[in-house]
Amino acid sequence: MPPKRPAEVLVLDSDNEEPTLGPSRPRSSTGAPYGGVNGSSGAASVAPGLDEDAQFEQDIALAMELSLRQTAQAGLLGAAEGVSADLQAAGSSHTFGVGGESRAEMERARLERQRVREMSNPTPPAASTSQGGGSAARPTPRKRFATMADVLQDGSARDRTPRTSSSHGSTQSKTHMRFWDGAVKRVPNDYVPDAEALSFADLIGPASSLQKSVVSAYCLDPFWVASHFEENAPLLLVMPRAQGDTLPTMAPCPVKDNTLRIIPPTNQDLDRAGVMHIKFMIHVHTDFLRIAIPTANAIAYDWSTIDNALYVHDFPLLTKDKVDPSPLKNPSNTQYSRRFIEVCRELGIPKGFMADFRHYDFARSNDVRLVETVQGRWPRADYDKGGGLAALARAVTSFNFAPGGRWEIEATGSSIGRYKNNWLAQMLGAANGIHPASYFRAGAGNQIPALIPRTPAGEKTRLPIRIIFPTEDEILGGRDGAGGGGTLFCPSGTWNENTFPRHLFHRGESKRHKVPAHTKLILGLHKYSSADPPAHEGFMYIGSHNFTPAAWGRLENAAGGPQLKLANWELGVLLPIRASSAEELEKKASDLVTYRRPLVPYAPDERPWQQELHLSQ
Repeated sequence: MPPKRPAEVLVLDSDNEEPTLGPSRPRSSTGAPYGGVNGSSGAASVAPGLDEDAQFEQDIALAMELSLRQTAQAGLLGAAEGVSADLQAAGSSHTFGVGGESRAEMERARLERQRVREMSNPTPPAASTSQGGGSAARPTPRKRFATMADVLQDGSARDRTPRTSSSHGSTQSKTHMRFWDGAVKRVPNDYVPDAEALSFADLIGPASSLQKSVVSAYCLDPFWVASHFEENAPLLLVMPRAQGDTLPTMAPCPVKDNTLRIIPPTNQDLDRAGVMHIKFMIHVHTDFLRIAIPTANAIAYDWSTIDNALYVHDFPLLTKDKVDPSPLKNPSNTQYSRRFIEVCRELGIPKGFMADFRHYDFARSNDVRLVETVQGRWPRADYDKGGGLAALARAVTSFNFAPGGRWEIEATGSSIGRYKNNWLAQMLGAANGIHPASYFRAGAGNQIPALIPRTPAGEKTRLPIRIIFPTEDEILGGRDGAGGGGTLFCPSGTWNENTFPRHLFHRGESKRHKVPAHTKLILGLHKYSSADPPAHEGFMYIGSHNFTPAAWGRLENAAGGPQLKLANWELGVLLPIRASSAEELEKKASDLVTYRRPLVPYAPDERPWQQELHLSQ
């Protein structure tokens, strides 16, 4: 076991800690993720020139808000109203709400509907004793931690006081588990207990060595998150601006001591921005650093009721006595760690929270690739800074897969986008490692990679893409009925478009029987026609990206030249899959993904789950 690093005692330098922005990429000060829905009490307004990806994200946000209103009319929002009242009281004249507020309140309402059903049904779902999914009692306050003001400044003195308590809501064995080579895990589920699942509390690790934490999510319940930490543990929340939150971009969060929240910047270059959809956790311990990237939001529902997964990686202390002050100059940095630090800086996370990265050894993440989307419009020369399609292509190329053959992809997520043939070809090109800068430019025939088959006008695409999404009968027949589909979106208007590729859809059956999935995965498999292929290989993406243009970007020809337009903030990892035979490759792929394989195409009379047809009634 590596030696323990003593805890830092840091000193505040408030003049330098408000996030600053480069002159070439101005951001708004509001950070509102989707305009009218979070910023007003009425329906979302559509700005002139609103692009279809941002409009699609806004439509989904509005659907969430409408669902919330209907639930409120049914008198089922007591819990959510109580939380809002508590937050308002804690924030004095300001409302310090929940990021993605309509989503969080809708999900609390769903839990309330579930509670009402369970009152009339004497058989509740089975629950695991180590889930840690609900709110837990806050432990007795301690005074051993540095203050939040201390943490914000990069200092050198450290807290040497030992701690003996464990993270509450988690078992001793799981808080002391380490994932030095990284691991894909499932979150707990009340309906289908899983001994291998990791709860939110499990991921925090032992409280005896915890120094500070960062939690980022599109939908984040500050009270629920804070309930997992000791009163004085430094905690930073990264979240979209909630309705009524008029505090500065970085401000104290009144859910417990030593807690701040950061609102990531919104890019003003976009006609209308999408959402801050990034989900991750950083837990800094005296003897190791943990980074977790879940598909779950930071709310109880996502960690107990619907199916979610995560990638977790632990890093030991460096053995070097002297370290460079800059975490980017850590000699053990890999693409994964370096790009993670850069993305955190883009999000506006204070330097004091990232300075610890200089002390840890990231060498064992060399076979993992971080794949990000940084919101904005990016010219051709800067595609790699923005990420999205470019980040995926670069990550695939870096694995040095064998040449030839063709790539087939399977994609699942919680939202379905407005798919056009060109975008599907560009996405498949990225999955083949074809960088968009290598082909996209003005002029006919330059919209998709030359190696990707072209779809004649008016014909269905024949690309090897399978889209996985639950059917209506899967949700209605699930353990939570229609309520279980409240965070899954395939608008009927999108599905019914004449050119929509309905033939690519496959049933989205989770391995957890009758539990709807909120996971976001892409599985790529390298296939050859020969009986003796040069390799058996593939990859899996896991993270926040849905299979949509808003998440991965759209290539456009603008007045200033080609550009990659990225509506959202997103984050995930790409993992290689290597095998010695075709059978082993299939087995490894099936073991990694959260859905059932082989896939089953939709029958002619089947349609996807469309929540507005059920939850609006």
